[in-house]
Amino acid sequence: MKQVVLSLAPLPAELVKALILQTQGVPDFDVIEGHGMGQEELEEALSRADAVMGDYTFRQGISSNLVAHARSVKLIQQPSVGYQHIDVGACAAAGIKVANTPGANTISVAEHTVAWGLCLLRNLLPAQRSMREGRWEQMGIKPVELWGKTWGLVGLGQIGRAVALRLKPFGLGRVVYTDIVRADREEEGLLGVEYVELADLLRLSDIVSLHVPLTGATANLLGRDELNAMKPTSYLINVARGGIVDEQALAEALSAGRIAGAAVDVFSEEPVPPENPLLGLPEDRVLLSPHVAGVSNEAAGRIINMATENIARVLKGEEPLYLVAEA
Repeated sequence: MKQVVLSLAPLPAELVKALILQTQGVPDFDVIEGHGMGQEELEEALSRADAVMGDYTFRQGISSNLVAHARSVKLIQQPSVGYQHIDVGACAAAGIKVANTPGANTISVAEHTVAWGLCLLRNLLPAQRSMREGRWEQMGIKPVELWGKTWGLVGLGQIGRAVALRLKPFGLGRVVYTDIVRADREEEGLLGVEYVELADLLRLSDIVSLHVPLTGATANLLGRDELNAMKPTSYLINVARGGIVDEQALAEALSAGRIAGAAVDVFSEEPVPPENPLLGLPEDRVLLSPHVAGVSNEAAGRIINMATENIARVLKGEEPLYLVAEA
């Protein structure tokens, strides 16, 4: 009997199958397109699946109620780093392994972070708008140099480390970081970073960038008090998860000039509803992008290849890689 892969990603079944078949030795299998299914259809499809490709748009979640219908699923493979829309605990209780694609978008997010830091300091978006509106404000744009500044990294995982390495040529005065696990002194030296507590990082930094997962401990990590502790000349970059920052508090801090600006790629609700308080702020205060920091063409290729190769392993009877929860 042929195995079945349920794909919740918005990809044609033929493409998903072709990508999985790039791995040699995979036995014949069918692919079910599940991205547009309703709950009852999903329950029925999941009951026949041996492996699941998760939804990288996060539209199709995998709840405990849905997991209850999985009879033979061995792996749920999420084609992204984030997997907050999957009930990992329910999967583990049901004996289903869950995997993501760690590191696949590290370069992309790190480059986006540094690019945004430069955009904020150099006032590149206001300069562009000014030129398009027919003005010549050579002395009014007032760009600021990155050289000599202090950059604070909240989180020193793969992405935080990649940002630190990319900052080294810019001649910053300091790169400080905070993390629940401090790096060893040798690695700190190689990366050119100094460990500080979060309160000190916020007080010292000219730019603060966020690189931590959304957990119970990091939800609303930066609220009114934390934002008020930042320099009025400082900038915040969030390429991690929207729920890490209190969006209303950030909008208020930006409107009141308590911080100089922000760049936000992730939001508490995605797609972003029109009532999100950050949408009404001018672009000289906040830069916005639709969760694209980690989806460069190159990163997307690495992600889908890692995901389909891992599904191929399971279809061949091998153990999957990149597990976030052991069954």
